[in-house]
Amino acid sequence: MEVQPLGPVLGVEVTGVDLSEPLDNESFSAIRQALNDHCLVLIRDQDLSEAEHVAFARRFGDLQVHVLKQFLTTPYPELYVLSNKAVDGKPIGNHKEGWNWHSDWSYYEVPCLGSVLYAREVPPEGADTLFASMYAAYDALDAETKAKIAGLKAVHSYAGYYAKAFSDREPLSEEQKAKTPDVVHPIVRTHPETGRKSLFVGEDIVKEILGLPAEEGAALLDRLNRHAVSDAFVYRHKWRAGDVVIWDNRSTMHKATPYDDETYIRVMHRATIKGTDRPA
Repeated sequence: MEVQPLGPVLGVEVTGVDLSEPLDNESFSAIRQALNDHCLVLIRDQDLSEAEHVAFARRFGDLQVHVLKQFLTTPYPELYVLSNKAVDGKPIGNHKEGWNWHSDWSYYEVPCLGSVLYAREVPPEGADTLFASMYAAYDALDAETKAKIAGLKAVHSYAGYYAKAFSDREPLSEEQKAKTPDVVHPIVRTHPETGRKSLFVGEDIVKEILGLPAEEGAALLDRLNRHAVSDAFVYRHKWRAGDVVIWDNRSTMHKATPYDDETYIRVMHRATIKGTDRPA
């Protein structure tokens, strides 16, 4: 196994690993440590069955099932399908998901630990994913801003995000709404394993900052979001079929980018690792 950096502030590529075979504890521990140290791990050229994908992801912890059950179209409900492909006129996955800066499942009381995304079919151009280090974004803030946001909390709203992102679709059901009520999280969180502080913001999913007048809160949130995704903090991943990317949602944000979805097909499977700690 070899580890090479992908960018100056986050990401490493691990080579010499075949995830279709069970990893020994030493190899898995090295990958797990790389995730803590670098926030994102890329492993290319994998040929995984759905069962092998789930088995590997489960090494990181318990897996969660997405509330949008209509996109759990494999035999494994742990796999959330992201795709523009349709079979018999019915979409097999959620399309145009995550085309805004966010941290997966921040709208839960205990957000997820991380995600394991496997590229099954990718367009030859477009459809990159941008990842931003929230460690680097926080560290680069000036002292006055750090003091201002210390202790501030924000409302994360899945219902609000869904209404903006998918206004052309059927609204969330009452059951789905009940499973995803608005939650409140700190704007600055401390990683439970590394002890490092990071920004915890996002576009669309974050509805408001508590304790500030609406206009002031919206302006601050906009400023923090724009700062957090500055080029200096971002790694752009250009997907190839067979890529496995694991990222830590406790220290990153990410954003999918558009592609020619009339010409090309994209099929991605994501397993989501259950979180263990409320952001603090």
